[in-house]
Amino acid sequence: MQTQGDAAMNLDSQQPGKNFHGAAIIDEQGREIPITEAMIQQAFQRLEKNSQASAQPFTPAQKAGA
Repeated sequence: MQTQGDAAMNLDSQQPGKNFHGAAIIDEQGREIPITEAMIQQAFQRLEKNSQASAQPFTPAQKAGA
C-alpha cells in the first residue's frame, strides 16, 4: 500500500540528477529507485514523529529500577 507521500517521494527519486551516488531501493516491479536527500529527510521525520507519539513518561517505580 502506497501513501500519497510515498508516491511523491518515488516521483522525486526517479530523477537522480547530479547528486546520485549509487544508493537505490528496488520497488515492487524490480525497478531501481535512487535514494534522494528528500527521501532520507522524510524517513527521519517519520521516525521522529513515531518515536514522540509512542514515548511515555516513566513512572516513579520505573525510574527507581523496580
